[in-house]
Amino acid sequence: MRVSNYFDEAYSYYDEVLASYRDYWQISPFTARSWPWQESTEQLQKTIGEALQALPNIIDTAVSGEEFAVPFWLAKGIPGRKLEQLQGFVQHIDGDFPLIEWCAGKGHLGRLSSFRTQQSVLSLEWQAGLCQQGEQLAEHQRVAQQFLAVDVMQLPFDWLPSERSVVALHACGDLHRRLLEQAATQGQRKLFIAPCCYHLIKNQHYQPLSKRGQQSLITLSRAQLKLAVQEQVTGGNRVARLRDIEQLWRLLFETYRAECTGQTSYRPLPSVAKHWFSGPLMAFIAWACKQQQLALPTLAQLDALLPRAQQRLQLVREIDTVRQLFRLPLERWLQLDYVLYLQQQGYQVQLRQFCRYQDSPRNTLIIAKR
Repeated sequence: MRVSNYFDEAYSYYDEVLASYRDYWQISPFTARSWPWQESTEQLQKTIGEALQALPNIIDTAVSGEEFAVPFWLAKGIPGRKLEQLQGFVQHIDGDFPLIEWCAGKGHLGRLSSFRTQQSVLSLEWQAGLCQQGEQLAEHQRVAQQFLAVDVMQLPFDWLPSERSVVALHACGDLHRRLLEQAATQGQRKLFIAPCCYHLIKNQHYQPLSKRGQQSLITLSRAQLKLAVQEQVTGGNRVARLRDIEQLWRLLFETYRAECTGQTSYRPLPSVAKHWFSGPLMAFIAWACKQQQLALPTLAQLDALLPRAQQRLQLVREIDTVRQLFRLPLERWLQLDYVLYLQQQGYQVQLRQFCRYQDSPRNTLIIAKR
């Protein structure tokens, strides 16, 4: 287990490196119209790679839980990668205390945790329909699991039952931050948390939880936070193809907008569901034109602008190649902020890898014990 000052020193290293190289990762690739740096991609990869290689490893790989083989009847209805994540997560949970499952969905994590530890579990989930499905599964599989349909963001800080272990797999942004603050304030005995989607927060900028984080050299917008989770290794070829189409179509519209208005500064469009990029191009362009009050172009106009959009897309990809070097260090910086906050509240903390990267890039488990 890492000692307190180890994590504090590690945070200082990560904070200093991220601050020193902020111009290389805080840039938004879509806003660039030319290569923004003097160095080539190859030079930057070498220079930055050497700096990042010196960062300390904060993941405890020497300690692993006892392997947990999920019975086939308990795994029914859980997709393959999800099952791998759950199996890896649950093997780290001990049976010392009853369990609370945060943002439970159908309660798969709580159900498997309860089965393995032989402790009861209270699963919190805001969608009543998912609670009903979870209750049916628990009853059918004879697991001591209860559901409560509740919005965890609305829970008062003194609500959580005490003397519990709290488990949470991939609760997003403010949801896992709320858990860290609420459980620590109330003094829950043990926390097992795998954070996800750090950028899904209400505030415009990231608000560090720890005292050390509040003295950080950097500030992060929601858009910059998204870099920490930008890769999608579990999405498959279809997701990658739709992402490529989306980027090209957005840049094609941006090229058309600049042509129409003479304004070269990037003006982003709102996010839309991915199904838009499985449909016709003109449907997306019509929607985009409506968003920014532009006349609808002809297909001939778009064809003429396509080579310029493709050039912009190549530039975006080259810039993003450099930015991606900082994805993992940024995520580690965020995790260290959580670790230091929990240590302030009297917890001993470990960071462990609980599943393969191929099963989930968000494979870091925070284990905190009073």
